[in-house]
Amino acid sequence: MMKPGGNRLKPSKAAPNEEGSSNWLTTYSDMMTDLLALFVILFSFAMMSRPVVKAKSATQQVTSAASAAATAGQSTAASSGAVSGRQAAQSSQQPHSEKYNSLYKSISAYIKQADLSKQLSVIKEGDNLILVRISESVLFDSGRADINPDANQLLDRISDILTEHADFIKMVRIEGHTDNRPIKNTQFDSNWELSTSRAVNVLRRLLKTSKLGSAKFSAVGYGEFHPIAKNDTAANMAKNRRVDFVIETADN
Repeated sequence: MMKPGGNRLKPSKAAPNEEGSSNWLTTYSDMMTDLLALFVILFSFAMMSRPVVKAKSATQQVTSAASAAATAGQSTAASSGAVSGRQAAQSSQQPHSEKYNSLYKSISAYIKQADLSKQLSVIKEGDNLILVRISESVLFDSGRADINPDANQLLDRISDILTEHADFIKMVRIEGHTDNRPIKNTQFDSNWELSTSRAVNVLRRLLKTSKLGSAKFSAVGYGEFHPIAKNDTAANMAKNRRVDFVIETADN
């Protein structure tokens, strides 16, 4: 038997050291495992986000290209619109000039062909008016408003020319004019009545043959108050006795 207080077996100091060493390795191993797991997770997120970044980049590139194309398209459209506008303006002016000259030349050609240059004249007035002037002697006897039968052919030809250019004619005003000699007979009490009756009778004749339409005709009598020459000689007075066709053309 061992005596009390005698030598006892003391615990070995190596045991605690070995246990502490084991715990440290375990902790280190767990930490490294956790770090590795965290790295794997972060790496996975990084790999997943790359296509998104690329997709966003591609989308931005496409959007930028589309925006640039749209801007270029708008610029081109604006430029084309400006060019088209200028071309339209030129186109609208050119046909007007051509039609205006065509109407004038048609009347001029008829006057020359019929050898009526002493009785008829045609004048351009501005850009939209053509004046056809017919001497009274061609249409009427002195002091009368009935159209001479020989003048019907002339009026019919003028009517044909107006019909040929119907789409370009806006209005035809027929004006009756006299000299300043007073008139008083069984039919007319004044030059007002004589000039008005002459204009109306010419209008009636045109309406029988023209397809221009009644709305494009008007008739007015000015008496002796719009002379084109002084009423001092027989020749000048004859100039004032006339019927004028004032042809107003369309603006375009």
